[in-house]
Amino acid sequence: MTSRWINVEFHCHTVRSSDGMIPHDSMIRTAAAVGLDVIAITDHDTVEGALELRERVKEQGVSLQIIVGEERTLADGSHLIGLFLQRGLQAKELGDVVEEIYGAGGLCLIPHPFRRKDGLLRNGLEPLRFLEGRVVGFELFSAKCSFAENARARELLAVPGLSPFGGSDAHYESDLGESMNVVEWHEDLRTSIQRMFEKSAPYQILGKPQANGDSERLYAPLYYRVKKRVRLPKVFLPAAKQCYRHYRNWRVGIGRKALREIHRHG
Repeated sequence: MTSRWINVEFHCHTVRSSDGMIPHDSMIRTAAAVGLDVIAITDHDTVEGALELRERVKEQGVSLQIIVGEERTLADGSHLIGLFLQRGLQAKELGDVVEEIYGAGGLCLIPHPFRRKDGLLRNGLEPLRFLEGRVVGFELFSAKCSFAENARARELLAVPGLSPFGGSDAHYESDLGESMNVVEWHEDLRTSIQRMFEKSAPYQILGKPQANGDSERLYAPLYYRVKKRVRLPKVFLPAAKQCYRHYRNWRVGIGRKALREIHRHG
């Protein structure tokens, strides 16, 4: 029997996210251009975008599958992703969020684990005690993180109970497809993803090339350099954001990316 494989994105944001700039219809078109079969929508502290996009996909009759997720901001500022959610998360403390996700039959993923600003493990591995005995994913490769942060994430390959994945952490259409997970299909979507994180099926993680010294992906760096000295009136912010979105998508390009293998299992 010939195996079937699906291309999965586990970390991206719609316009419903506090910093997301991808409209729903554009997400659907971009996913097709990139070659994605499945997208987990992980907007910051809301599932509204994921639920809306899932309905939009049904209305349009496209084959793209949507996983409802949320990138939860914890009380200490770190982030944790819940997948296969039925409703938005309410808790803020790590232990409570973990119980909320798994109590609802979801999965926990640790995005950008060592990112200085909001990585769950930026101050050490102690938070992992709340996840012991669970099937847990960690972002081995984040297309938004620096080379050094991604290199450090490789240390977690040796930690029992953790399974790697790759994420684009896409906020603009041009980001989508900078990392991709090639997963073996088995029965249905949830089973296929579960088998990946249980390491009971083969899969491959792909990501954009990075060189030693590469920094984190930055948006509008010139604006943030002068922001403290030159304030843009709030009335102009929506238009400015859209202008930058179109500029970035034009400059970087939308569509398939040249990816390299980051990790292979099985």
